[in-house]
Amino acid sequence: MNLLLVLVGIICWPALLLAADGPIAKKSSRAYDFVNSIGVNTHFGYYDTQYGRYEEVLKPRLLELGVKHIRDGTYNDDVLRKYQEVGEKGIRLLLITSADKAVERAKTIGPMLWGVEAVNEPDGGRLPGTWEQQARDEQQHLYEAMKNDPATREIPVVGLSLANIKESPGRLGDISLWMDYGGMHPYAAGQYPSFHWGWGMSMADALAEARRVSGTKPLLVTECGYHNKENNPNHPGVSEEAAAIYHLHLFFVYFNQGVKRSYKYEFLDLKPDDSFSDMECHFGLVRSDGSVKPSFTALKNLLMLLDDTEQDFSPASLPLQIISDGEVQSTLLQKSDGSWWLALFRPISVYDLKTRTNRPVVPVSVQVQFEKRKDICLYCPNRSAGPLKSFQNKRKITVDLGAELLLLEIKSR
Repeated sequence: MNLLLVLVGIICWPALLLAADGPIAKKSSRAYDFVNSIGVNTHFGYYDTQYGRYEEVLKPRLLELGVKHIRDGTYNDDVLRKYQEVGEKGIRLLLITSADKAVERAKTIGPMLWGVEAVNEPDGGRLPGTWEQQARDEQQHLYEAMKNDPATREIPVVGLSLANIKESPGRLGDISLWMDYGGMHPYAAGQYPSFHWGWGMSMADALAEARRVSGTKPLLVTECGYHNKENNPNHPGVSEEAAAIYHLHLFFVYFNQGVKRSYKYEFLDLKPDDSFSDMECHFGLVRSDGSVKPSFTALKNLLMLLDDTEQDFSPASLPLQIISDGEVQSTLLQKSDGSWWLALFRPISVYDLKTRTNRPVVPVSVQVQFEKRKDICLYCPNRSAGPLKSFQNKRKITVDLGAELLLLEIKSR
């Protein structure tokens, strides 16, 4: 069975609903908040890579994707101009920077700056006892510098993210006093997003380790995602088709765990590498020749479908019931126009890491029941931004859910 033709569902809700007594009111989140929970890592100043093709590839593809948040650590006058240029189109920046330069840079960048972050992965490639105190000091100095200046004190300060999320948090200790948000890098290493959160850790264990550093502060996943170097034993890759499915699930899995924002690593493949010899050249949503991967198209469609203007409204509950003979997870979102968007997805592997092949997925039947009659449109962002099917004046519908994301647009009559 062709993986791309398998119908899948994705939702913004972690638990399967099997209520025996009919629809139960379920809380929703704002669609605006979900869209703003998605970001991508960029390298605007990597001139010797495909990021150097700013006018040809980087800017047009970034604006085409529709993402509202980027994370970057490069800085000079030329990069500043480019940051501000995409910022005029509504993109916000999380800047990795040093404590001694943070305030000046924040003031110069202006309103497109969302937040600042301390040094990236200070434990990477370093022995225990050689990095911890320096990292603590840098985080404290960054926080104090930003908060002691009236012009920058409202800008969020993000805690540093660690390379080894299994052992390094215990060595670094609690530094939550010096951050507004914690950070972590839970790479799934070719597995389904909720099955592996880096270093062989479960989702619960990885989150607990992150909390050893950030305490009760909200969490950001500042790097995550998949690459396409399939023959890479230490950090396995997946096919482009499998990545397109996993990447959409990933953002919902993290959102359901309360992660404020997740930044996919990364936006562009760095350099041409037809022999697939370098993993670092294959993390992008866009290939090195400027063409887009299936993950780009799926994410673009998802962002287009769920995009909403920011409004001060409280999302309403929606009585519903989800019934299936397979495990189904979901997320319920609401837009400011009152429409609800239900994402349905199955936590299931679609790629075999041993054989390096896509796994066929047999769809399961999923019934969604409502308390009152609704008008419903069915979408699959992996296929298109247009509706696959419409249901008028229905109290229940049945869909086939395979491996790909499904979205239900639900409107009251």
